[in-house]
Amino acid sequence: MTRGTRRRIFIFAGTTLLAGTVLAISLYVFLRYRYPFQESALEARGASTVYTDCKGTPILARLGESDTWRLPRPLGAISPRVVQAVIAVEDQRFRSHCGVDPLAVLRAAGSNASAGRIVSGASTISMQLARIAHPEPRSFTGKIRQVFRALDLEAKHDKDWILTQYLNHVPFGANIVGVEAAALRYFGHDASQLSIPEAALLAGLPQRPSALRPDRHPDAARTRRNTVLERMLTLRSITPDQCQRACDSPVRVQRHDDTANRLGIASREPLFCSLTPKSTGRIRTTLDPQLQTHARLALRSAVAHLPHVADGAAVVIGTRTGNVRAFVGTLDFARPLDGQVNAATALRSPGSALKPFIYAVAMDGGLIVPDTRLDDRPLTYRDYRPGNFDGTFVGGITARMALSRSLNTPAVILLQRAGAAHVLKRLHQCGLRSLNRSAQEYGLALALGGGEVTLLELTNAYAGLARGGLFHPWRTCSDQAVPPSVTPFARGTVTLVTDMLATTPLPGAVMLDLAWKTGTSNGCRDAWCFAYNTEYTVGVWLGNKSGAPSGNLVGARAAAPVVADLFLRIYRQQRAPPAQTRQGTVQIKICRRTGLRPTAACKARMDTEAPDQIPLRPCMACTKATAAASDSSARILAPAPGTYHAENGAVTLALASVSGKPLLWYVDDTFIGRFAKRGQVAFTLGIHRIHSVDQTSGATHDVRVAIR
Repeated sequence: MTRGTRRRIFIFAGTTLLAGTVLAISLYVFLRYRYPFQESALEARGASTVYTDCKGTPILARLGESDTWRLPRPLGAISPRVVQAVIAVEDQRFRSHCGVDPLAVLRAAGSNASAGRIVSGASTISMQLARIAHPEPRSFTGKIRQVFRALDLEAKHDKDWILTQYLNHVPFGANIVGVEAAALRYFGHDASQLSIPEAALLAGLPQRPSALRPDRHPDAARTRRNTVLERMLTLRSITPDQCQRACDSPVRVQRHDDTANRLGIASREPLFCSLTPKSTGRIRTTLDPQLQTHARLALRSAVAHLPHVADGAAVVIGTRTGNVRAFVGTLDFARPLDGQVNAATALRSPGSALKPFIYAVAMDGGLIVPDTRLDDRPLTYRDYRPGNFDGTFVGGITARMALSRSLNTPAVILLQRAGAAHVLKRLHQCGLRSLNRSAQEYGLALALGGGEVTLLELTNAYAGLARGGLFHPWRTCSDQAVPPSVTPFARGTVTLVTDMLATTPLPGAVMLDLAWKTGTSNGCRDAWCFAYNTEYTVGVWLGNKSGAPSGNLVGARAAAPVVADLFLRIYRQQRAPPAQTRQGTVQIKICRRTGLRPTAACKARMDTEAPDQIPLRPCMACTKATAAASDSSARILAPAPGTYHAENGAVTLALASVSGKPLLWYVDDTFIGRFAKRGQVAFTLGIHRIHSVDQTSGATHDVRVAIR
């Protein structure tokens, strides 16, 4: 062979090799592009949901996609024994190959050639995961697609990610998918607690999930388990002694009673779990099992002794966090017709339970302090004639005692003076969104339960008072962030309202420092009681879900004993905290006759406590009417009464007086400052009341403006 011939052969061979290499690379790239591994195919497989109480004990489970039980867990929450067993029996070189194991391919090819049929496969864990994500009938072309998807998978993700996805998506028989669901189904505990024989048994199931189920085929499951243990011993994942003990151990499968689902989880708190945000996987809720038991027992004990009262509900909220710690929405979930009705979220008339918030609005606007004198007298507003529960009136009484005794007419008078629209806006800020009608529709009846609220909402509103005026939504999941708070009232206002609610000890729990309030709806259809301290806020409702009345449905007689019983159960073996931490108040002088800020005409005065930086209205009763009327020092110059056009829902107006000297200014009974003139005061749509007070003379002036 001449030198030229050899050269031509060398060039031809090199060219052919290069072309073949380019073709192979191109084919590889094409097939990788044509058959990628799509993570979305795994993500679309909806997981099941398991709710646990705050201690981690399951209380409810719901099926996932295609009615399967699948509970994804991170690799760190799965026993290392499972990982070792799966690698030993499914893919011994998992950590070293690139998605396809060449040695396994050669071994399988030899075995199949010797047998003359397919007796062995060469699927790696990555290839199996590719088939789970992209299921298709077994075929040669299907295997090729699995290979390239496995290669693509290995190029995108590390080994731990692949193993995690495999353990969370591989079938374990029936509708059990993933190692966590399998551990709960077969052994009654989660995957982090699996022993060596349990891990080996589960690792062997994916080969033939139906034929190897330990609950139906224990002998076959044991044989397969021991094969896995021998593979683990070969890889030195376990010692010979561990292998022998595991092989000798019997196959024990968890048996579940008829009240539990396939995972052995009884449906215990469905009404509470329905409040949690929609999610999947394991959800740790805020429910405290001990407090839940206390609440249910206290309710059942009360209802058993109240004729013509069939049901009750209770909510316990952690004051500091807003966590719902106990939630009883029904006393008998299985009762026909209304057993599954959630009374804790049903709309009911609150009776007098809104009064503390009306007093807070009035105090925040400088209308009252606890020692301000109010009138308890008959009232007539066209066709509305509010009266007290017992039909009597006491005349003059302090705000403290009027609230403590839950007198009706003083609350109606305060609602009228503060303005129903303004009070309703504050109630919304406190979280009472179920009051969704207009202030005009509610009218003054709002003070006595003319609207409808839910027990959960109102208990959470009282929790805002309990935490010193920080109002935010309740939480049902431990990993929920604490929502932002709003502060509708001054800190000192909340301190004094709480102090007023704690004037009289709660009957049945007089040794506990609690602020509390009852409510009874019109016609005795709903009995309420709310109580709080710095640790817990409790709300209780008793009644009939049908709305049937009963003479026993009086808040003080029916609901208050339940709250007392519940608090006594809570603090049976521990010391109770105080009702509040006092902040934001100052000592001031008031007129002894009216309980308002004294003027020069007020001769008798006394010391009292008031919210800091909220000027109390001056006493006009001791000031000559003629002098006050002729004193124009508080007359408002701007804005003039009338209607103003708003752009983008608001308008900016200036405030000024005729005298030009500093006055106390209030807008909608909210103190906004002491000044002679202020511009850039924003007014939203609606009717607003502007009020000025001359501290020296006691003169006052009102202007109303409508923003359209």
